[in-house]
Amino acid sequence: MKQIVKVLGVVAVLFSATAAQAQNTKLAVVDTAKVFQTMPQREAVANKLKNEFSGRVKEVQKMEADGRSFIEKQQKDMAFMNDQQKKEASKKLNEMQSAYVQKRSKLEEDQARREHEERQAMLKRIQGAIEEITRSQGIDLVIERGAVIHVAPSLDITDQVISRVK
Repeated sequence: MKQIVKVLGVVAVLFSATAAQAQNTKLAVVDTAKVFQTMPQREAVANKLKNEFSGRVKEVQKMEADGRSFIEKQQKDMAFMNDQQKKEASKKLNEMQSAYVQKRSKLEEDQARREHEERQAMLKRIQGAIEEITRSQGIDLVIERGAVIHVAPSLDITDQVISRVK
């Protein structure tokens, strides 16, 4: 019985210490998705990437159009071709398809890599703004808005972060 009382006493002391510490903790919430969507740099980065890959995109589009044209031509000429010509046309079509698939997949990989790099740079900027705000306001804990069901507007620092990243 004495041990139970001692354990309950220790638990009570721990709860009261935790509650006292929680009262001194300053919290904030930020919606990083909203910050990211409103960043003016986002549009500039999108334009930069579009320009960076426009030549390769046009090249892949041309390969696709050339392949369609070749298929249409072969379908029209199929009745007049001998077996050797059909075999050569099939081989050429396979080569064109292979080159197209390879070039298109390489382009998609490179685009995804560059988008990721640029997104990481913007997220790093957002993180820096959050850290500046937490230091200047003495905030102990920042929680992502998506992880919270309800938050008082006074705890939301999203607009402050948006103004810092602009």
